[in-house]
Amino acid sequence: MILVNSPGSWAHIHPPLRHAEWHGLTPTDLVFPFFLFIVGVAISLSFARRLDDGATRGDLVRKIISRSVIIFAVGLFLNGFPFKLPLNELRIPGVLQRIALCYLLAGLAVVLAGRNRNRALVTVGFLVLYELLMRLPLVQGWGAGSFEIQDNFVLWADLKLLGEAHIYQEGGVFFDPEGLVSTLPAAATTMVGFFVGEYIRGPLSLALKLRRFALVGAGLAAIGLLTCQLEPVNKKLWTVSYVLLTGGLAMLTLALSSWMIDVRKWRIGTMPAVVFGSNPLVAFVGSGLLVRVLLLVRTTDAQGQTVSLSRAMYEGFFVQLAGPLNGSLLYAVTTVIFWLGILWILHRRKLFIKI
Repeated sequence: MILVNSPGSWAHIHPPLRHAEWHGLTPTDLVFPFFLFIVGVAISLSFARRLDDGATRGDLVRKIISRSVIIFAVGLFLNGFPFKLPLNELRIPGVLQRIALCYLLAGLAVVLAGRNRNRALVTVGFLVLYELLMRLPLVQGWGAGSFEIQDNFVLWADLKLLGEAHIYQEGGVFFDPEGLVSTLPAAATTMVGFFVGEYIRGPLSLALKLRRFALVGAGLAAIGLLTCQLEPVNKKLWTVSYVLLTGGLAMLTLALSSWMIDVRKWRIGTMPAVVFGSNPLVAFVGSGLLVRVLLLVRTTDAQGQTVSLSRAMYEGFFVQLAGPLNGSLLYAVTTVIFWLGILWILHRRKLFIKI
């Protein structure tokens, strides 16, 4: 997402690095569900370890709540920076806020439901509740099966509960891609990862487990493709078809990655992933803050005009080197390399920022 969120110019972006405008899927639309999926896997592994170390269910619940509150607060901080807007215009939803809420819902489901059968019922409940809210005629003129931007129930709920001033808008169009109602199926994506984590902890050989859940992933993705005839694949609404398709693809990706790295021991070139994965919050928050700082700092370009430092670097160096489109990509790649260097230093010094 650093690559996606840090182009030299938003007017010059290669299509795979854009989100789908509404219905549909691009490679960029896989990043968020894959992250929530692996959060679910981590919940299974870390909670089991904590319980083995003597933690109680109450300890886990307190940790879940405190961690969720902190991540949500960091997301609000990122939304507000550089704090020029009054609080009554602060956008409340966001990427970190959704991660916090999904971790909260999934974590509490895991701890309080007790058994995997009950946890599965809770996961299905997330999806069923979402479908009911989206399809029932609860509000005149809204929802009732609409998955279009102007009259879906996700937007209605955000407008009523949060208000226009606190949700995302672009070009005068109000819609927040991290809305309240669509967090329900996003939590289901997290639970899909949890069940994969539970299977990984099982007694079978790793190679056999990988083959089995790769097959399940392929089946889940196929079901997602079939259900898109009934409900569009839409990341901003986080539709059920999107949950099934991306959940299946995440399972396939994890199975392939684990087979290559853990079974075949092909680990050449994996260190950058380890480095980024060791301090993901630093990478995401730091890169977001840097983008804003580079836009705030003003300088003079070759024509003597006052522009942002970001634009001056893009037009003065990257465009000259590779043209507008590839220069924009090169600017983003340079940002990724910059953060890789920062995180590599932290990794070598064993400095890991955890919540």
